[in-house]
Amino acid sequence: MDGFRNLSRSFVEAAALGLLATAVLYVQPPQIAARLDGWLFDTWSGLAPPAPPDDILLVQLPSPTVLEELIDAAERESAQLVISTLPQPPPVVTDLAIGPVEVRVGPRRTRSTAWLRGGHLWVEPDVDGVVRHDSPLPGNGNEPPSLALYAVRLLANAHRGVAPPDAVSQRWLRFHGTDSFASISAAEALAAPEQLRNRIVVAGLPEPIHVTPLGLIGTPELVAEMLTNHRQDRWLTSGAPGSLGGWSLALLVLAAVGFLTTTRGAAAATIATSSIALLGVSALLFNTLDVWLPATGPTAWILLAGSLLVMRRQAAFAVIQSATAPEPLVAARRAAADGRLYEAWALYRQLSASSALLSELYDLACALDDQDARDAAADLYHRVAQVDGRFRDVAARLVRASHPNDVPPNVRLAMPATLGRYQLLAPIGRGAMGCVYLGRDPIISRIVALKAIDLTLDYEGAELESVSESFLREATIAGGLSHPNIVTVFDVGQTDGLAYIAMEYLKGRHLSEFVTLDRLLPVETVVDLLSRTADALDYAHAQNVVHRDIKPANIMYDSTSDTLKITDFGIAKLSDANRTRTGVVLGTPAFMSPEQLEGRNVNGHTDLFALGVSLYQLLTGHLPFRGASMTKLMFVIANEPHQSVISVRADLPQWLDGVVDRALAKDPANRYQTGAEMAAALRGGLVQAA
Repeated sequence: MDGFRNLSRSFVEAAALGLLATAVLYVQPPQIAARLDGWLFDTWSGLAPPAPPDDILLVQLPSPTVLEELIDAAERESAQLVISTLPQPPPVVTDLAIGPVEVRVGPRRTRSTAWLRGGHLWVEPDVDGVVRHDSPLPGNGNEPPSLALYAVRLLANAHRGVAPPDAVSQRWLRFHGTDSFASISAAEALAAPEQLRNRIVVAGLPEPIHVTPLGLIGTPELVAEMLTNHRQDRWLTSGAPGSLGGWSLALLVLAAVGFLTTTRGAAAATIATSSIALLGVSALLFNTLDVWLPATGPTAWILLAGSLLVMRRQAAFAVIQSATAPEPLVAARRAAADGRLYEAWALYRQLSASSALLSELYDLACALDDQDARDAAADLYHRVAQVDGRFRDVAARLVRASHPNDVPPNVRLAMPATLGRYQLLAPIGRGAMGCVYLGRDPIISRIVALKAIDLTLDYEGAELESVSESFLREATIAGGLSHPNIVTVFDVGQTDGLAYIAMEYLKGRHLSEFVTLDRLLPVETVVDLLSRTADALDYAHAQNVVHRDIKPANIMYDSTSDTLKITDFGIAKLSDANRTRTGVVLGTPAFMSPEQLEGRNVNGHTDLFALGVSLYQLLTGHLPFRGASMTKLMFVIANEPHQSVISVRADLPQWLDGVVDRALAKDPANRYQTGAEMAAALRGGLVQAA
């Protein structure tokens, strides 16, 4: 039976994909939704079309030569206005008549006519060839307005107290019933001219014919439709709010199908009822409030995604409850149920995270978090977020577990919805150079950390453009680094003055958390971590990349996986540029070398000096150089010797004094010449001490 069900599911999915592929072959994908919404628009337009005003009269001309006679008759009978759809005016035109001053002769070409008063006559059908819009103003928002809008402005000026309508770039037309406008021939109008009295006369040839939601109509009738919409200001309102409402309803339905319905029948009933209700709401809004809600996209999403969700969820439940579950999964569930949380965590780590396991992983992570096992909890939160970054509140929990000290208590960081192509999930922290966010790459479903720097706060105009180009260039170079102890940069970009770097998301602690006397790491651990840091700097320097801001706050360590990463390659040069521009030293000047403080060109020796300062602080809990003011600190770094690490902390091995002294030499020529040389000295000292 299970085999038959799986076969049925596969057949339904294959059939759905086949139909979708067939549709794509005949219609371009972006046009499918537009065509379906167009069909829906036409259907709603025919349900209860409003009646047109009775003061508009259509006159069918047999030829352009009759137009002058018609205008004379209309003037004698005190007609309100004569609107001609012919591009050629008669020899003599009175103030009573207007016509198209500009007509379209191709998809992107227009030409002017001999009319001196009037507006443009453009007919722009949608992708399926049906006319549903009026374009009151051209695409650039300048004059001339449409012929219908020009006419309404004239009529409004002729009637005091009536304000001319506002114009926008495009409006949805509310069509009236087919053949509902009064229409006569030119011969009938000239034989009984009293029919023109106090009328707005729209005259033209019956050709060309346009396709509209209510059928085929000529150009005069189409202009009359546009004219009536302008006069009554009865346009169909549409836009982001309507679309957002439809998609929000679809999302709620899918959430109900995924989390509330318990049987396949209930899910199917929810999907069908919701689809019908959404279409009904669209029809009701259209015909009562003149609101156009494009519902085919959300409805199709409910039907297709809901059906697939039901099938996938049933399959997931079957896998979870199957007796053939993998042994590690059975053991992990048993350990979690018995309260052996660390054992359960170790077993779950042997399994690939999937949507079927998200709830189990999330619940176990919360339990570990409650027991202050933040590293293990962060590991599980990260595994959940990799599959679904929007699952419950996993993004916020991941940030709290991984970076508890980055966001101060009771401080909420403003966060945009997106940055470039990345979805932002939660704020991580804020520093001197900008904010860091937890993000997700929707293309490959990857969790990333996004460092955003608002360049517009310090730069503008040509200077902003120059700094943006410099930042992108430097960050791109840093992104080319590939080393196990350097954070991986996936992408760099800039949008609206906001520069950003997308990098791998790191779990663990900044080494700056271990620089106080009560939290110092073991000496062997410090030496091992900074040896790896020196190796990474040696690699970067060989690629002609200098960090410029090495300090414990820019080194991350995850004790769970014994992973160390240097962060913030790519923004240090931007920071240097800002220092030069403002004359203020940003960041942490206590880690800067003498040549860096003096504004000289920096190279790898500067990074190794900063690494020596970091080593000193991580070993002793103190900085080697201190001053009561910025000026004093800069003088001390450039001229005064540091206090021996042994004199600060007597239990340190003697060999560390020599390593630190050489790393902190004032003259770059007296320091370690490469990161590899410093790493070897650190490791060699450990070996000798052993």
